[in-house]
Amino acid sequence: MSKQIILEDKILESLPGVGNATRSKLNSLGIFRITDLLLFLPHQLIDKSIVSEMDSIQSGDNCLFIGVIEKIVITRGFKKNLILTVNIKNKRIRVRFMHKIIIYKYLKVKDRVRFSGTIYIKGSVVEMIHPEIEVVIDERALEKVIPLYNTKRILGQKKIRKLIKFVLDYVIKKKSDDIFDNKFLKFINAPNYIDALQACHSPVNDNYDYAITKFEYSRRRFVLEELISRNIRFEKIKAESSKNISYSFELSRSRISEFIQSLSFKLTNSQSLAVDEIIEKFGGEFASTRLIQGDVGCGKTIVSAIAAFLSFDSGLQTAFLAPTEILVDQHVSYLKKIFSNYDINIVTLKNNLKKIEKDRVIDNLKNGKIDIVVGTHSLINANIQFHKLGLCVIDEQHKFGINQRLSFSGSRGKSNIAPHVIYLSATPIPRSLSLVLYQGLDYTRITEKPKNRQNIITELIHSQNRRNIFSKIKNLVSKKEKIFWVCPSISSENSTELESVYKTSEILNKEFKDFNIGILHGQLDEQESDSIINNLRDGSLDILVCTTVIEVGIDIPDATCIVIEDANRFGLSQLHQLRGRVGRSDKESYCYLLHKDEITEQSKARLSAIRENQDGFKVAERDLAIRGSGDYLGSRQSGYLNNYKLATMDDFINNLDLIQEITPMIKKLPDDTKEKLLRRWDESISDKLVL
Repeated sequence: MSKQIILEDKILESLPGVGNATRSKLNSLGIFRITDLLLFLPHQLIDKSIVSEMDSIQSGDNCLFIGVIEKIVITRGFKKNLILTVNIKNKRIRVRFMHKIIIYKYLKVKDRVRFSGTIYIKGSVVEMIHPEIEVVIDERALEKVIPLYNTKRILGQKKIRKLIKFVLDYVIKKKSDDIFDNKFLKFINAPNYIDALQACHSPVNDNYDYAITKFEYSRRRFVLEELISRNIRFEKIKAESSKNISYSFELSRSRISEFIQSLSFKLTNSQSLAVDEIIEKFGGEFASTRLIQGDVGCGKTIVSAIAAFLSFDSGLQTAFLAPTEILVDQHVSYLKKIFSNYDINIVTLKNNLKKIEKDRVIDNLKNGKIDIVVGTHSLINANIQFHKLGLCVIDEQHKFGINQRLSFSGSRGKSNIAPHVIYLSATPIPRSLSLVLYQGLDYTRITEKPKNRQNIITELIHSQNRRNIFSKIKNLVSKKEKIFWVCPSISSENSTELESVYKTSEILNKEFKDFNIGILHGQLDEQESDSIINNLRDGSLDILVCTTVIEVGIDIPDATCIVIEDANRFGLSQLHQLRGRVGRSDKESYCYLLHKDEITEQSKARLSAIRENQDGFKVAERDLAIRGSGDYLGSRQSGYLNNYKLATMDDFINNLDLIQEITPMIKKLPDDTKEKLLRRWDESISDKLVL
């Protein structure tokens, strides 16, 4: 290689053999720079050390053969085919190439060739179409481990390998220092840059097992690089976009301790850590946004209540947003109980309030006479102004759209001062979880469950076999335990395919004649709903047939069983939330997921995820993997986006703990290192080859 060669990163044509046509093909593969070419890692390594035996092959097998070309035929017509007859130990196989057969003009009769691909057997004909093929001159010199690139048939394997080898040789010759120092590499357990590139693009040739181990180890280095670069990018975005000034909080440790000690229970370690993290952010100049994740009953609400106390103690207001009026009432009751020793004015703002009452609340929020307001979507109103809004708490954040959450938590007063925001969720939506993974959200996880809390036994049952659980239901009710029976629709008029509340209640009333069965759905008014819930709580009802209206805000300690009809119709977060309505005591609890015959593969994956996972965070991870991350710079809450060159959803999830652990180290990286990382993984900001 000439010493005078200088590669210009954004000019692919500076590579030998790359013209407009090849550049266009490379662009189609997401390769716009020479740096991208280096980072275009193989998706697998092929073991070419084991030659297949003709006697044992089956149609559909991936096979490798070495044989001699006996015959070459080019078919007539506009779309010509090149057909080889290859002799393999006196047995014949047909090799066919379609279109662009000029590529293979070098092949000749009597050539010894090695070729690999998928076998197709039809009758006596054994055929391989468009295999990777090479002439064997010296069998001892053949490469045994070959990188395979996902070129989508846009570009040939030989071409991409040749280009990558040229650049790799160039980089090796430059002998540039690694972007990370040895201490950092050792901490993340990663090889240096050059060694990692060689292990991926030019693997050890004589031992496949060793080569694949090195490949996976080296690929991980580049995955971590990309995740670290996105961490840096999002920290920069956060720094630029989070310059929303917050009100100054008066954080008196003695007052905080006094309040915590006034509680009738002791905080868990997870809760105490969450409080410390909140205090740290509230002491800063800028408004923060935090996701607090924890399963039902783990104590998320008390953490947010302590945050509300900090706001009150600093002369600031707090707004709680909840998705249902039942949950609003539950929050108000809880907050009034724990703040009973303090002169804190707590009010509700709900749709069923009379206009004169709503107007009074709105006026008092504006003049500062209200300390804490708890409301439903009524709070999402641009006309509502606060005197000094210091904190927004959004409970069950997955129940609100992104624009709703943003409009609620923006600056809502006389000035542009923004409040701190806390999201609460047992199962964060994929977008929120991915923002945690990308370090776009502050994140606290409350992991400790209440004492004696048991896992909920979860089973998948075909709808035709629902009678199998009737005896279990009768036994539970005989012990004064309560049952939820969830249906996806209210009546059969809307959909004959779905089980409805009224149809199901008729069936259950016939089956359980001695039991009291109630109905609850979203079309009932608040007074009726409250009465039904109270009847279930005090023992007047045994079984509640309902819609997903019970998903949040329903706390019945004696409820030990939930049956979910057409469970495949629900999302993962919703299924986990519904299951969380039971198992709220030390009694053994059950969740039965009913489904009909034909369900999609995605539905099967969701139901399996619920059955296999009790942890809401694990459920959210599976939801992320199944549904995708959403648009973390936009408003889509799920779906796959091509935001990453290399890292997959599994990579995000598997490396979450490590990225969070090393975030302080990432922040301390030299500015030059950060800029190199950003240039290496973002084609829009690089002007030269990033070695």
